[in-house]
Amino acid sequence: MFTYCWLILIAPVTGFIVLSWYGNQISRERAGLIGCGTVGVSFAVTLAALSELVLDSENKGGVSTLYNWVTAGSFSLDLSILVDPLSIFMLLIVTGVGFVIHVYSVGYMKEDPEFSRFFAYLNLFIFAMSVLVLAADFFFLIVGWALVGLASYLLIGFWREKTSAVLAARKAFVMNVIGDVGMVIAAFIIFEHLGTLSFLDVFAAAGSAFRPNDDTILLITLFLLVGAFAKSAQVPLHTWLPDAMEGPTPVSALIHAATMVTAGVYLVARCHVLFDLAPYTMYLVAGVGLITMIFAGSMALVQYDIKRVIAYSTMSQLGYMFLAAGLGMYSIAMFHLMTHAFFKALLFLSAGSVIHGLNDEQDIRKMGGLRHAMPITHVTFLIGSLALAGFPLTAGFFSKEAIIINSYHAEMGNIFFWAIAVLGAAMTGFYIFRVYFYTFIGQPRTDVHAHESPFIMIAPLLLLAFFSLTAGFGGGMVDEFLVTYFGTHMPHPHDPLLETIGVSAGLLGIAGAVGLYMTGKDRLDFAKQMLAPIYDLLFNKYYIDEIYDVLIVQPVRATGAFLKERGERLGIDFTVDQVGIQIREVSRLISLWQSGNVRSYAFNMIVGVVVVLMFVVFQ
Repeated sequence: MFTYCWLILIAPVTGFIVLSWYGNQISRERAGLIGCGTVGVSFAVTLAALSELVLDSENKGGVSTLYNWVTAGSFSLDLSILVDPLSIFMLLIVTGVGFVIHVYSVGYMKEDPEFSRFFAYLNLFIFAMSVLVLAADFFFLIVGWALVGLASYLLIGFWREKTSAVLAARKAFVMNVIGDVGMVIAAFIIFEHLGTLSFLDVFAAAGSAFRPNDDTILLITLFLLVGAFAKSAQVPLHTWLPDAMEGPTPVSALIHAATMVTAGVYLVARCHVLFDLAPYTMYLVAGVGLITMIFAGSMALVQYDIKRVIAYSTMSQLGYMFLAAGLGMYSIAMFHLMTHAFFKALLFLSAGSVIHGLNDEQDIRKMGGLRHAMPITHVTFLIGSLALAGFPLTAGFFSKEAIIINSYHAEMGNIFFWAIAVLGAAMTGFYIFRVYFYTFIGQPRTDVHAHESPFIMIAPLLLLAFFSLTAGFGGGMVDEFLVTYFGTHMPHPHDPLLETIGVSAGLLGIAGAVGLYMTGKDRLDFAKQMLAPIYDLLFNKYYIDEIYDVLIVQPVRATGAFLKERGERLGIDFTVDQVGIQIREVSRLISLWQSGNVRSYAFNMIVGVVVVLMFVVFQ
């Protein structure tokens, strides 16, 4: 059953190998065709698996084993994949949105001399994400987890000649390695107590092996959260995500909007059986989600780099997903993950179209009036902005509103959670339309003659815009599909007052942006002066990077310098040098006896024999 699903993995890794080995020997057209085609195959196979699950309502999926890899006593590790509603749902996003971004990249990276290498890395990333999603046990989950980190490192640092990109890639890699360590520790604890790493076996045994909130289950879930928070850029492991915008824009859309950063949410959903046994950890999940939501949203209010603002919005929306997951609303979290993938990829790719049309300019203060020069990009960015702000009847409205209303009515919800979620919605509407007005409204603020992007870049925008408008109506289908895994339906509480307030918050944020950025520069400057201390704090990202530099980076560097000076130079190097010196001296002394004179050798032998005889006689 589902043996054909191995093609989901085989296709992109084949593309990676071919493009890595022969990329320089084939044309750009063929390289683009291989890169897009292999991901298209993965998407087609995912659709086939989806149809099989949908058409047979009794089919809940299962494990497909290729072969037994390791056997040691009672322990065995199989090369297996888990095909079930959750993995297929996630793969639809990974391969579907991934395919659209691949097509967009053909136009965006057209003039790049490393075109083939770029698509090789994109294919590697899709393969890594597919391994992560299809893993049937914690071992291969960690393998996919690490591979995703490696692929993101290569993609963020793709422009190797750009120092900021290299530093951003290194920062992302280090942060993700921290998460990898947490995942490994969690896997060791699970194996120690249950003797298996298989998802199905672990989840089946968890209820009887662990008591709610006991020390073991808390440790397991907390270490799993380290991995989830690092991958999904949640506070305090968030600083890598804005810097990752140094990579090409398609990378931003693929990794930091639709796939990689949502892996943490997927992990919590996949391991919901374990998290349900740890209510304390669940509150932590919800709390960190709320903090990240406001933290990131507040920083997005004052940034001027168009991609960084969208990156902060990603962090904020991930906060909503973690809030939902922390309150036990896993289906709603996955629903928002889906709608977010569409409108956030749309925003990033629309921003990429703007950057492409302005010869790589990313500062929104140097834009303006682009609605005339780039009409299609203008419309698609507006649709993405409305969806992000939760404007009624857009995709973001249905999923975000479901989270906001349930943050109060859920069993673990309360008025505080709801109030923070509403505040986050207001912030979202303000900062995304701030970018919209800066970019598309008013008079041009640059001498660059903007132009609309080619069709191969516009077509993906139109497709994503369609889903950003319509995907929200599929909430019921998502619920029916995922209920076989989560066991409960998506809650639908009705509270007209709270619903009205939630919707009004987003609209109020939009209205605030209109009032501030459409009424002249004087009012804007006055607002900056009145809020100067707060503005500086937000603009400098709460000085978190500086704090990390003082508390972590500099002490580590100082320790390294000390160890290099005292440990390496005065310790290891000195020891090695002394060993060499002493051997040389001993050799020199021995060489004194090697005169080449036969009579001297004979005399020494006689003296030696006499000494031995005297020792024997007189002993």
